[in-house]
Amino acid sequence: MKATLFLKWTLFCLACLAGPWPKAVGAEEEFRLVTETLEIPERGVVTVYVLLAEGHRFSFLPPTRWSVRPDAPKKAVHLLPEDLRAGISFKIQAGQNGAKPELNPRQLREQLLERYPQARISDEFKCYAGGSEGVAFDIERMVGQETSASSRLAFVAFKGGTVEFELTANTSRFADYHLSFGRLLSSFRIDPPTTK
Repeated sequence: MKATLFLKWTLFCLACLAGPWPKAVGAEEEFRLVTETLEIPERGVVTVYVLLAEGHRFSFLPPTRWSVRPDAPKKAVHLLPEDLRAGISFKIQAGQNGAKPELNPRQLREQLLERYPQARISDEFKCYAGGSEGVAFDIERMVGQETSASSRLAFVAFKGGTVEFELTANTSRFADYHLSFGRLLSSFRIDPPTTK
């Protein structure tokens, strides 16, 4: 019980730091999140989120009933379920010279273990988003002294940079969110921006 409350509180605090919750946001020209409607034959009319950043147009369908919050200073977007028991975020990292960076699994493992020094990588596998193949890792770590948290981090390169996705939840509930994470990656599209 303490672990669940701690994780909920941690995710809530992270969400509060991300700023206000407007439907369409555009504080910074190079990082702007807006919504559009789209009709999908199997689902009807849905709300699609479009992020304009790093000279590209990123669009995605968030999991049903999850809130979406931009974080322009960190070039990230945070998604939270109603019960705040998990969190998904993704951030855009610009590459050099507009080229598609090569994803090196060994270097990514090292970066993850630097970021989360006490973590243990439990799995490594291929993932797909934006029409590209990427690499994903599952990690486990302790948050506080009694709470075990798990994360799935997925890295996908595009011409101009990399998108890093991260799902985090209490280890005991982690598998409950795999489908939501997978659907987000499946819906993710990367396009050059349309000229006005």
